Amino acid sequence: MAQRNLLNQLGDNPYDGVAIHYGRARPDYPPAALAILQVAAGDRVVDVGAGTGIFSRQLAWSYPDARIVGVEPGADMRSTAEAAATDVPNLSFVAGSAEALPFPDSGLALVTAATAAHWFDRPRFYAEAFRALRVGGRIAIVQSIRRFWESPFLAAYEALHEDTVPGYRRGTFPAGTGGFAAIDAFGELRRHEATGAVQRHAFDWDRPMTRETFIPFSLSSSITRRAILALGETEYLARLNAIIDRHGDASGGVEVPYLTTVVMAAKASAA
Repeated sequence: MAQRNLLNQLGDNPYDGVAIHYGRARPDYPPAALAILQVAAGDRVVDVGAGTGIFSRQLAWSYPDARIVGVEPGADMRSTAEAAATDVPNLSFVAGSAEALPFPDSGLALVTAATAAHWFDRPRFYAEAFRALRVGGRIAIVQSIRRFWESPFLAAYEALHEDTVPGYRRGTFPAGTGGFAAIDAFGELRRHEATGAVQRHAFDWDRPMTRETFIPFSLSSSITRRAILALGETEYLARLNAIIDRHGDASGGVEVPYLTTVVMAAKASAA
C-alpha cells in the first residue's frame, strides 16, 4: 500500500515532468542489440512504451527502409520523442498502451519493448502483440540493466534506494501495480501458446559518466523520484554526491557497466 501511495503522488504517469532528464541522460542501446533484430525493407515495426524515443530512433536509423511507430501513453514523453524525431522520416509516434495496441490484426513484422515491459500487464501485452503480429513476426523484449554486482559504485547507489524506497531491491523493476518485481520474459514467452522458438541474447558494455551526467540520469528514474519523496531532494542529492565522491575519480567521473538482454519470440500461429 505504501508503494501505491507513493505512485499516486507521482501522478498517473511516473515519468511526467522528467522527460527532459530522460531524453538527455538515458543511454542508447548497443548496436549489436539492434543488429540481431534483422528488420527487412518495408517491414512495419512497433516500439511499445517508447518513452522519449531512444530505442525507436535507433530502430529507424538502423533500418531506414522499414516503417517504425513508437507507442507511448505519456504526453510529456511522447512530445519529447516527436521533437527529437523531426528529421527521421521513417519514424512516427502515437498515443496508446501496451495492453490495447492501436493496430489491426496480423500486420506487424516486429513488436519491441525496450526497458519498458516491466510496467506492462505482460499477459495482456503479449496477447495484443501476437494479435497484431503476422505469422512469423517477432516480439522482442529488450532490457538494459546496470551490472551492480561488478561495481562498488553501483552497489552503493542501489543501497541508497534500497534503504529509502520501501519494497525496492536491486535486480527488480518498478511495476504498474506500484510495487517492484523481477521480470522473466524468456520464461514467460517460452510458456506462451502463440510462440515458436524463443531466443535470448546478452551484451555487456560500459558507459563512462561524469557527475554532471549521472545526476540527471538518476533524476530520470521513477525509483529516484520515490527516494526524493521519502528524503527530500536536498538530502537525496547530498547522499548521491557523497557516493560519487567516494567511488568516482578526481573529477567525479564514474564507470557504469551495463548488461543488455534481448529476448525474441516468433509468432507460430494465428493468435
